[in-house]
Amino acid sequence: MRKALIIVTTAALLTGTVITGSAVARDRSDRTELTSRQITDQASARAAQMKADLRLTAEQEKNWPAFETAAVDMWKKQTEQQIAWRNARAKQQGSVDLIDEMRKDADQQIDEANARKKLAEAAQPLYSSLDDQQKHRFAEALFRRDRDQRAY
Repeated sequence: MRKALIIVTTAALLTGTVITGSAVARDRSDRTELTSRQITDQASARAAQMKADLRLTAEQEKNWPAFETAAVDMWKKQTEQQIAWRNARAKQQGSVDLIDEMRKDADQQIDEANARKKLAEAAQPLYSSLDDQQKHRFAEALFRRDRDQRAY
């Protein structure tokens, strides 16, 4: 009897996983494509929220524009790359050229590293002017954004 109960429970769980999995796939395919303007607006809104959270002094605000430009550019590019990757995967049929995919992945990692380096250089003057509490909020906001981006 116990064995039969385990088998029925396992079957129910597996069936639920299959149904849920297809629902998740359907939800992902139902997503509307973000426009370039919407992506830019999201990145700008995120930067504005970050600036408000930091509560910059007048002196610190002088260093904000360079950081904001680099951050918005990087966040926008990350979102566009993730959408392009998702769309390419959705359209993909047949076998994948592993070597070509490795090259594309390497190129994307190089682009991301260069964008992060540009952001770090733009952030340095601002970050140096922040007090310890602001530095904590600054790091928290950057890392939260990275985590949120991976959800796309």
